[in-house]
Amino acid sequence: MIWYVLASFLPAVMVMIFSMIVKNKYTGLMLATIVIGVSVYKGFFHSEMIVFLDTISLILGYFAVDQLKLHH
Repeated sequence: MIWYVLASFLPAVMVMIFSMIVKNKYTGLMLATIVIGVSVYKGFFHSEMIVFLDTISLILGYFAVDQLKLHH
């Protein structure tokens, strides 16, 4: 259960934090995607639903950064 909650929020938070650190929304999205991609490659994910939730959360995090102008 906790994995699904983390998959729903953590990637979006990572996109927001990385975007604020590097001051670029595209680089923040790319860094968060690389972190998740490496963990999928290493086999740290329990189901395909978690990968789906991560993908949706990355997209929502990108839109949140864009709407809240966190990358400036």
